[in-house]
Amino acid sequence: MKTQLFAKRLKRLVPFWLKHLEQRIEAREFSIDTLRAYRWAVSRFLLGLGDQPITPDVILAWKADVIKNGYRVSSVNEMLSGIRSFFTVLVSAAKIPFNPVQAIRNVQRRSTPLRHSRQPLTDNEVRKLLAQPDRETVRGKRDYAILTLMLYTGARSVEVYRADLIDLQMQSGKLVLLVQGKSQLEKDAVLVLLGEAKTAMEAWLEVRGDQPGALFISVGYHNRKGRLSRTEMKRRIKEYFACAGVHDKRKTVHSLRHTAITNAIRHHAPFEKLRGMSRHATLAALMVYYHETDRIDDPAERYIDYGE
Repeated sequence: MKTQLFAKRLKRLVPFWLKHLEQRIEAREFSIDTLRAYRWAVSRFLLGLGDQPITPDVILAWKADVIKNGYRVSSVNEMLSGIRSFFTVLVSAAKIPFNPVQAIRNVQRRSTPLRHSRQPLTDNEVRKLLAQPDRETVRGKRDYAILTLMLYTGARSVEVYRADLIDLQMQSGKLVLLVQGKSQLEKDAVLVLLGEAKTAMEAWLEVRGDQPGALFISVGYHNRKGRLSRTEMKRRIKEYFACAGVHDKRKTVHSLRHTAITNAIRHHAPFEKLRGMSRHATLAALMVYYHETDRIDDPAERYIDYGE
């Protein structure tokens, strides 16, 4: 009979597992962000189990509960990856006798949707949004640079958060930002800052200074000159949404990226150039934007003609 596993004992083995992950980071097998995500997942998992023995059925019940709480498929699967890593390392090191998560499968994804759950902003909403930051203040210059970066390059919030000053470079006479995209270990993707995005970034750099570190820093009293947190960045953007009169629940911080990609499509950006800007991992993900835009702008219904 297999020895039962309990969360209380497993919590004492977390430091051993984290040390292993740190070695994998040094070996460049994954990033520090992955470690943080895995650590959070395992902590949440062990805390939620309490004193009950850890069995496959218990893990399935935990998985079902997480799904019911509204976590996205990608988030649930990332948590499961962290938990799998935890038990796999402990079994390999003979710290525990068996792996209770071995037979637990990822949440199955539905087929690629024809529409996004989040919606892009209208041109009028974009203009109102960009009018909100007080560009006479340091905070306003920073926030305006963030908004224009996302609206004119399609940058993800995580890419904005990870950006460092050293990632901002001149290449072929253009200002570019090297970013680390989703599931990437290196900052090897390029965003090109033109027009308003370039002007806003230059205005921010004038007040930020040339000290190394995060590109977007906090200007508050508690974390002055430290990296602006994703939580604070999103909070600020949501406040600007409210002030601009954007109250649609389908329009979120991520909608800024949707807006940039959709706008480029509507202005006939060549497909390969758009693919480079969006940095989507799959062609199907990018094609959803085309379907959404073309379905409304040039619907098949307009071609129906039964004659006289």
